[in-house]
Amino acid sequence: KIQRGEVTIAIGARSAVFAPFSDLGILIIDEEHETSYVSEQNPKYHTDRIAAFRANWHHCSLVLGSATPSMESLYRVETGELTRLDLPTRVLNQPMPTAHLVDMREELKNNNRSMFSRDLYNATKSALDKGEQVSLFLNKRGHTSFVFCRACGYVYRCDACDVAMTYHKHRDKLICHYCGREKVYRRQCPQCGSHAIREFGAGTEQLEEEVRRLFPGARIRRVDADTMQQKGAYDDVYRGMREGKIDILLGTQMIAKGFDFPKVTVVGILSADVNLNLPDLRAAERTFQLLTQVAGRAGRADRPGEVFIQTYV
Repeated sequence: KIQRGEVTIAIGARSAVFAPFSDLGILIIDEEHETSYVSEQNPKYHTDRIAAFRANWHHCSLVLGSATPSMESLYRVETGELTRLDLPTRVLNQPMPTAHLVDMREELKNNNRSMFSRDLYNATKSALDKGEQVSLFLNKRGHTSFVFCRACGYVYRCDACDVAMTYHKHRDKLICHYCGREKVYRRQCPQCGSHAIREFGAGTEQLEEEVRRLFPGARIRRVDADTMQQKGAYDDVYRGMREGKIDILLGTQMIAKGFDFPKVTVVGILSADVNLNLPDLRAAERTFQLLTQVAGRAGRADRPGEVFIQTYV
């Protein structure tokens, strides 16, 4: 249809940059900082580079949109290769949400061992009492991050990737998040034979358990790669939030951007340190981008928003 001229606008993921238009007027890449714009499959390519080539070839404009631009784009602005255009205010001139940095070490000193700081708990309870919605972000799916033996230090690792496997309680399996391999979770250490096997590090499954315990009357929905496998699941969550059928939405980076829910007034970031510890030279940059995008989900309508960033660093 594009080739025959029956279509004037193409919307898609990174492969849409190859849409066979013969008379392009403008190319727009939204959330240009996203790492998913780099194709790791053959043919390998960077969407931004292809878009820049096509814009030059067709003599049209290229717009790169982002609230948290990549360092490369900012550098290209400094060198004059790109022109910077700022949007100084939010839609409808709404103020930015108030951000609170919560030191979880102080919570531990005050004998609070919950995943929720006292401030986040109180804000969540207050929002629910007023009929508002809450979004909770934890960028780690599964129940616990890793399983190890407290007697000998053995850690369940993937035989192929040599990374710690994540425990998924609803399946009672250990799963590698890199290659998908699974292992049976045995409560006896395969190395020393002791029963001192324990799970450590919270994931979204454990967060859901905690939320249901603390807020038993709330309608809760978890969004991660495990719950969004069925067709229409993402659309169901979107409609549920827009229609007020969900009180607390929790999940991984799948809920970090793109959503515009007027009744979300509280956003909780439960472990802001998770991405900082990744073996990636851009860990700090990507953590900033992710936290900023998540924070932007709060207070998008006529109700002020609050963001609670919980950290141990």
